[in-house]
Amino acid sequence: MRNVRVWEDATVTDAPGFSAPTRVGWDGGRFRDPLASPGAHAPDRALAQHGGNDEAELDGSGLWLIPGLVDAHLHAGWQAFNEHDRDRLTPTRTRELVAQGLHRTLASGFTSARDAGGLTLEAMARIAEVERPRLQASVALIDRATVERVGGLERAVTAVLDRGAKWVKLVATAGVASPAGSGLEPLFTAAEVRLAAELAAGAGAGLMVHAWGGTAIDHAIEVADAFVSGGEAAPISFEHGILLTADQAARAAKAGLTYVPTLRIYTLVQAMIAGGELPASFEPRVREAVHAHPNAVRIARDAGLAIALGTDYGTPSQHGTGRLEFDAIVESGLTPTEALVAATRGGAALMASVDPDQNPALAGRIAPGAPADAVLLNRDPREPGALSAPGAVAAVILAGRVVAPAFFERNPS
Repeated sequence: MRNVRVWEDATVTDAPGFSAPTRVGWDGGRFRDPLASPGAHAPDRALAQHGGNDEAELDGSGLWLIPGLVDAHLHAGWQAFNEHDRDRLTPTRTRELVAQGLHRTLASGFTSARDAGGLTLEAMARIAEVERPRLQASVALIDRATVERVGGLERAVTAVLDRGAKWVKLVATAGVASPAGSGLEPLFTAAEVRLAAELAAGAGAGLMVHAWGGTAIDHAIEVADAFVSGGEAAPISFEHGILLTADQAARAAKAGLTYVPTLRIYTLVQAMIAGGELPASFEPRVREAVHAHPNAVRIARDAGLAIALGTDYGTPSQHGTGRLEFDAIVESGLTPTEALVAATRGGAALMASVDPDQNPALAGRIAPGAPADAVLLNRDPREPGALSAPGAVAAVILAGRVVAPAFFERNPS
């Protein structure tokens, strides 16, 4: 695929609201001021080369350009809901499915993803030739059983950091397999959460805390607040947060936390239960999540708490359908513009916070110096269902390269 540099007359957004149709340019994998680029005043055309410098222009009239989407909670290495079913797959088949799932994820507009457990750096290296999103991995989930098995939390955290994890994933409450009305008891103490955060920060990594609600969220807030009070950045997020309270949301916002809800996965799990793929005993707990989760998202929004889109997807049928999570965020009560910020800047800022090569202030933006990750859309994403509609994505740009061919199939050179 040729290295395209300039889009002509696309309507652009990188913040609440859209610009008028404008030019957007990039070079060296980063956005630049297009007026400083060669050929910036050349006549409009669908696709044209400038001299011999591989500079190309595209006509973006009637199209919309947004920053690359970010899935801040993905399980790219999983290809089945149950660990037993995952273990039945051969290594070769697992590798094939992971590569296919990541390619579909990128082609659907997600230029970055934060893996929440199951994807190792070794697995990423084995599919290095596959066009896939930028990835940061937590390598493995750390629950209480893991800590007891390896002889302590410090050993468990150090083990994933030694394997290259950029995020330490603590499973701090129970999840869908617990009875309805339970699962809020913290599985780690406040001191343990702080130890995990400090070990992660010392390795240039962040902390992601699986917490449906209750004291586990309070622990994450207290640790983040301690970092901020000490003058340090706090790359900490809490995941799911289904029973988040208004008081917690306000304190989390003040402490600089990011909230990663995962709305749609629970309706998918409901369907799996109805189809006999999962135990019926899960149903009351999942029904509780489906009912309460949208309210938590509204509470977070009202408190000014940073929100990042997360899917929690982990099966072949789910990978590549992440744009439907955008619809779920809107259905929870956020405006499409608020959901766009969550789907782009929210996750991008999290990933930039543990990447020394990125400037968090430019994360998820279409601005000079920001990574040239973007999605060109056929429809205005502020329209209901427009972002997830079939054929919505005209092209995907990753580090200044057009990696999804849909635009070129419609507009051959």
